[in-house]
Parts: sequence; C-alpha cells; structure tokens
Amino acid sequence: MDSNVANSPLTFFLPRTATTWFLRQRRWSAGQQMFTAKNPPYGALLSYYLKEAVPPEAAKKNKDDKSDAAEQRPSREASSEAAEKKEGKVKITVLDKDGKVVREFDGPGAAGVNRTTWDLRQNPAAEPTPEQEQAIAAGYGFGPRGPLVELGEYTIKIKAGDKEATQKVTVEDDNRITLSAADRRARHDAIEKLYAMEKTTGKDRTTIQGIQTALTNARDQWKKDAGKPNAPKIPDDIVKAADELQKRVDAVAEKFARPRQALGNAGPPLEWKPEPLPNQVQDLLNDLDGFAAAPGGQQQEKLAELTALVSQASTEVQGISETDLPALNKKMNDAGIPHIVAAPPQPRRGPGGAAQSDR
Repeated sequence: MDSNVANSPLTFFLPRTATTWFLRQRRWSAGQQMFTAKNPPYGALLSYYLKEAVPPEAAKKNKDDKSDAAEQRPSREASSEAAEKKEGKVKITVLDKDGKVVREFDGPGAAGVNRTTWDLRQNPAAEPTPEQEQAIAAGYGFGPRGPLVELGEYTIKIKAGDKEATQKVTVEDDNRITLSAADRRARHDAIEKLYAMEKTTGKDRTTIQGIQTALTNARDQWKKDAGKPNAPKIPDDIVKAADELQKRVDAVAEKFARPRQALGNAGPPLEWKPEPLPNQVQDLLNDLDGFAAAPGGQQQEKLAELTALVSQASTEVQGISETDLPALNKKMNDAGIPHIVAAPPQPRRGPGGAAQSDR
C-alpha cells in the first residue's frame, strides 16, 4: 500500500460505475466435487481506509436508572456487548447530481481497510412493523426498502469523526435491457408516486397506532380505577365520547395494520379483509421496481385505486389527530382529568433485541 495512503486518516476507493444487474452464483465442478460461492453483494462496493478506528459512541443511560446498567447485567453479557462495540461506525451519505440526499447508512469503522455496499437504493420510506422485524431477524425478509435509484452520477460521502472523503459513482443499466425513454419515464413517475405514498402510509400508521395505544390504555385504566376511593370519577359523557372515538380509531387503524389474531381454531370463522394499505403500496412498488418496463394496465388501475384509498385514509387520520382527539382532550381538561397523549413510536430493534437509531 502507498505510504501516503497508509498515513492518511481516511482514504476512499470506489469503482467508477455500478451496474443494476444481479450476479448469479458461480459453480465450478472438478471431478466429483462441486464448489459453490455466495452471490456477491448487490450494488456499489465501497472500500475505504481508516488510519485509526472510529471511537464507539457512548451508551445512552436512562436518567431513571438507579445504578450503572452494566453492573445490573451478567458479566458475560456485558463483556460480549463491549466486544461488539470496540469501534464505532462511519456515516455514509449518497447524494444525487442536484445534491439531494437519497440514502444514509452506517459502515464499519475499524482501523485499516473497510468494505461495505450501497445497494443502489434510496432510503426506506418507513420503519418495519413488529411482524416484519421478526421476519428480518429470522432471515425471511428485509422489510421496507427504498426503490432503486435512477441512472446517473451520484456522490458518496464517508465521514469518520471530523474527517470526510467523497467519491463519485455512475449507475448504469444492464446493457441487455431495452427500454424506451417514454416507458422509462412512465415507470419512474409511477415509482415516485408509490414511494411518496409509502412515506405517507408509514407516517399515518405510526400516528394512528400511537393514538390507538394511548386511548386503549387510558380506557383500561379508567376501568381498573373505577370504584377506588382515591381515583378520579370519569364523567359519563367523557366515557361515552372516548368509547365512540375508540371505535373510529380502531376502524381507521385496520386500514394501516392488521390486528393480531389469537392462535387456535376457536371462535368465529376468519373474515377476509384487504391487506393493509402500507402492504399494498409496498407490494406494487416492489413489482414495478423489480421489472424494467412501463406499468401495465392492471398496475395502472391498482395505482389509481391506491391513490384514492391512501388519500382518504390519510384524511381520516388527520381528522382524528387534529380534531377528534383534541376535542376529547378539551372535555377531559375541563373536567380536571389528565388528557390523552399519543404513544411515541417504538424504536426499531435489531435481531438481538437491541434498539437501533431511527435514521
């Protein structure tokens, strides 16, 4: 390695082009033996040199903790966690030709040459649901992901501490793909509409589920406290208003997430219901994103249908969060009862159960 490179704090190596085709498994037979290798990572391979490892981020301590969290865990678990956090992460940002951020993710921060991959996709539009997180942890899925970027030149920035390096990469198409300019534009427009809808449904799902959780918890607490001498008396009109709001919230929430059903065969027969809107949007987006062609007739019809459904559902969420819930809270405040605050979104968790930052 060049001595100048070895002495520099951060050096970035990157191929000039990244194609959008998939590479198949390579097999080679010799006599009775068969050698099989994994598919190479899909996308632009990023290689960079760090003279020193990136310091790990300080663990955030809960202000309510009475003692150090490490002292409360078994020593084996604490030492394992310390080994995993021996170095921090570099911050990787991908920008398009106009300087707009299209992707942000972390890369390894060990001393020496590091390598990671940009999968040529934009940022995911939403966080995965608990069910998707379980599938990801078990290796059965990848959850929400952004669409593939358009062809063209992109700038990749890698930041390690206060040091930063940039390089450009050109995303090219598979030369076996034949797609007219009109078809490419139609495909791009449809994908962008669905990508925006995916962001909307993800945000609305978080909002309505937060309200649903807070309202359910408040009503359950009222029932538990009923009859207790020191518990506040909830006026009948507030109880009725909360019950009615709960019905509306539950009905709208079903458009964004399917309620969990009990296991077993007991109870009434299952009723068919359409997939939640985020799932429908994501499925159509994946169909268009995974095939190089203009949207077909059925896909165009589905796009028009989803456009109307997402708009209507978003209006309902907005009405509940900006009108209905504040109206109930005003009644509660007037009666001297603590009002209902929507539950915050739960942090995304990795396979080991550790919370990950929302990026």
